[in-house]
Amino acid sequence: MGQHLRGPTPPPDIGGFFGRVEGLDRIETWLRQHAVTPPSSSRGRPSLLVLHGPAGVGKSALAAEACRRRTVVTHWISLYDAAHAAVEPTLLRLLGESGGSRAAIVRAAVGDDRAFRQTLRHELSRHLPGRLLVLDGATPSVALPLLNSLADCPGLAVLVTTRQKSGWRRSGARLIAVDALDEREARDIFVAFGDLGANHDVPYRLLVDAAQGLPALTRVAGAVSRNEATRWSERQEGESRPQWLVRLALTGCTPHQRGALRRLATRNSAAPFTLRTFESMYPLDSVPGGARSVLYGLLAQELVQRWNGDETFCLPQPVADAVRTVEPSSPVTPAGEPDGLWADRVLQDTAGLLDGRPLPEQHTHPGHERLTPDELVPHVDEFMSLLSGHNPRSGWQQSTIADGLAVLLAVLGDAHRLVALHRLRPIPPVRRALGSLAADLGLPKQATALFDADTWVSPDAVHQGAAACHQSGRLDGALSVLDVLLGDDARPEDRHTAWALLVLGAVRCDRGEVAEAEQALVRAATLHRALGCRRGLGWALLHNARMCLLSGREAEAGRLLDEADEQLLAVSDTRGRNWVVTERLRLALRRVGPEAALELARRAEVQHKAAEDLRGRAWTSLYLALTRLEEGHVRSVREELTTAEQLFQECGDDLGSAWAKHRIGLFPSPGSRDHSATALASLGPVWALFGEIGCPLGTAWTELEMVARRKPSDLNLPLLDTAEGRFRALGDAYGLIWVAAVRAVHQNHLPWDGLRTARSLVASVPHDLPDRERVVRELRQFWEGRGMLGRRIIPIRARDRMAVRHTGPDFLELPGPAGPRCRVRVTLLDDSPAEDTTARLLLRVSPEDGHPWRAAEAERPWLTVTAVPLTHASVDPASGLLLPSEQAVHGAEFGFTAHRTGTHRIRFTITLERTGTVLQQVETELDILDHDERAGLSSPEAVTHRGR
Repeated sequence: MGQHLRGPTPPPDIGGFFGRVEGLDRIETWLRQHAVTPPSSSRGRPSLLVLHGPAGVGKSALAAEACRRRTVVTHWISLYDAAHAAVEPTLLRLLGESGGSRAAIVRAAVGDDRAFRQTLRHELSRHLPGRLLVLDGATPSVALPLLNSLADCPGLAVLVTTRQKSGWRRSGARLIAVDALDEREARDIFVAFGDLGANHDVPYRLLVDAAQGLPALTRVAGAVSRNEATRWSERQEGESRPQWLVRLALTGCTPHQRGALRRLATRNSAAPFTLRTFESMYPLDSVPGGARSVLYGLLAQELVQRWNGDETFCLPQPVADAVRTVEPSSPVTPAGEPDGLWADRVLQDTAGLLDGRPLPEQHTHPGHERLTPDELVPHVDEFMSLLSGHNPRSGWQQSTIADGLAVLLAVLGDAHRLVALHRLRPIPPVRRALGSLAADLGLPKQATALFDADTWVSPDAVHQGAAACHQSGRLDGALSVLDVLLGDDARPEDRHTAWALLVLGAVRCDRGEVAEAEQALVRAATLHRALGCRRGLGWALLHNARMCLLSGREAEAGRLLDEADEQLLAVSDTRGRNWVVTERLRLALRRVGPEAALELARRAEVQHKAAEDLRGRAWTSLYLALTRLEEGHVRSVREELTTAEQLFQECGDDLGSAWAKHRIGLFPSPGSRDHSATALASLGPVWALFGEIGCPLGTAWTELEMVARRKPSDLNLPLLDTAEGRFRALGDAYGLIWVAAVRAVHQNHLPWDGLRTARSLVASVPHDLPDRERVVRELRQFWEGRGMLGRRIIPIRARDRMAVRHTGPDFLELPGPAGPRCRVRVTLLDDSPAEDTTARLLLRVSPEDGHPWRAAEAERPWLTVTAVPLTHASVDPASGLLLPSEQAVHGAEFGFTAHRTGTHRIRFTITLERTGTVLQQVETELDILDHDERAGLSSPEAVTHRGR
């Protein structure tokens, strides 16, 4: 309990161990002989030791103390006298806790059943030898099938605690009886937990005698002796001594404590629980201190005892048996039903943080709090046990538990328990969760097979399948899938729309469609925030940061990455946080330098490797190659790119593979004399791959490089025209500048004859172009032939940044003074806006005389305006419709609320409503003052490098 899911579950720490010296020595001797790492060639079944004795005698405490005294790696699995336990889930849990390969088990889970079992046994034989497995509270019918499945694990030592002495004969086990405490040991516990002179009404010897040598009851006896509120009473006819002892302890309890104890006794009483479990079973809002106060009151009475420090607790079996007899008014509830009800509720609640599903109506009362995945980690195996064996829960409740648990396990990256869940309950939500995890692990074929089984009919399957297409680098395929959710017959905006917009924004970013990406990601972030989906919001912010890095907005990218990391940390999305580190590597390369970037690259590599995220490792290697290039280590660049390309091939990411091959083609092969010919030969297949997957940015750059590597000739101009058309469609000013540079070389044929052309080209670079000095410097180096390879080249980093400046008849801003324009006007409708008050803003698009939208009023298109606050503020609504017109009635009105004083910035993105084409972005500033001065609204200014 309380452990990390990928690490061994540790033995419990019950907070004090007394006596049992002889028993400890016998167990330790056995462990020294059998819990050893075997030679690689050794064979043989695991060794087995069985501790048997009555309930409450202290078998678990004895086993835990013996384990803590040894250095062997221990896996503690609590079975608690289950009549039946599924073998496969337990074996898969063991394999996951032993560090078994996630990819191997997911790959096997999609295959046939026999091959899966063979893979499972093989993986167990690799990872379990040399470890200690404790099966706590197991019966022979549960433990022996597990041992048969572990027959190929020599060197594995298995220790079982059980109430059954019989049934172990054929297992070759050594049996050790655990008896009740002797008088001296019982007195030591009594003294440690009680006070011989505190309560004179109850004789000491009667209390110790009532405990019958059971440690848990002896602790209760000690608590009774020190509690002055305990009222003496004689044993009743037919009442056992333990029942009398517990009845005495209950006289010192409040009604709330007695009620909570009755509820706990209806559970599988030996199963540990946390404070969160207790709160959900017995909410006590009217009690000072709430459920915590009640629980700690029961702890003071030792009726509830600590299982593992301050994290988990247990109701000892003898106490539970006595409570059910002493408190006959206990509700008649099937054993385990409170656990099932709580699991159903809490898993659905937490899944809302992860996928945006709404809270059920009964969960929306004031003060309701969703638990984070980290807070549910201690309960995961308890939830799994509710879905295996002969549990009395309905099929509907099992399905809802499995649904929420699958989402949780997929985010936590626990492939082994998720595979176990898939084999227990192969329902569509579980298949989809496993498919998403398969895509995360770089298994596109397995992911597709799992999604295809859902026949793409549910909205979940659509957006998750689109995400899998995107992870495979098939951008056109992802867009085709998303048409189901975002096409003309799109459904009302809900969580499925939010996830679809997120995938759409990521795909648009990879295609180089910056403004469209931003529009989709802003809408996705707004929806996820409104739904309370912190994981979706984190990923939307992460992809938005990628878009900002592509468009050269490093400061904004840094802010978004910080916020994304915060959101992903809150929901324990380790994979997402690893990707944040990878994007911070790109950011550091631009803002800090290669040394800081190199450190981040190493960190990202370690973290992606631990998560078995091949795709994350591949992209990190690609960016590491650029870091090496900045350091001047040209020879190692090709090695890093080759590593990246191999990883991309392994994980099935066609987009990453295309970019890796593209960059490899720009570097000379070892021993190559004619690099241009080699590059052209390698760039041809890359060009075809970019076209196949649907990446216009990659296609344009590959076409440009193919022309740049050829000898100057007019024959190359048609291909150059194609590249120019693609860059113009993307609105990439940087790409168009490099097209012009290469065109000048080919049109002049002789490089130095084009010196005048070069000067003219440099002079034509717009003065408001972001990072203009760098571009001019690189252009001059290109013409002078001072490239990295000693020849005229386009810098490698040129393709990693875009400056979007769109022109055309449908766009608001036409270049130069010749064309009439549309003016964007933002008007403040309320005077002197203040902190935490709403100010109204009116946005209008006003065509100038001569603009076609002004002349044909009936044909003016509807425009969509999306408002995004760039500071600590909010805007409502997030988007609105308007018509190009001077009239206020045709404009779009927004409510702006600043949450702190100072200067605030708002970005407005204007698109054609019928097509979603981004036309323009403008930003404006609003001053929120902390005194009675009139706030001013600055003149809106088009931000051409930040949109279309």
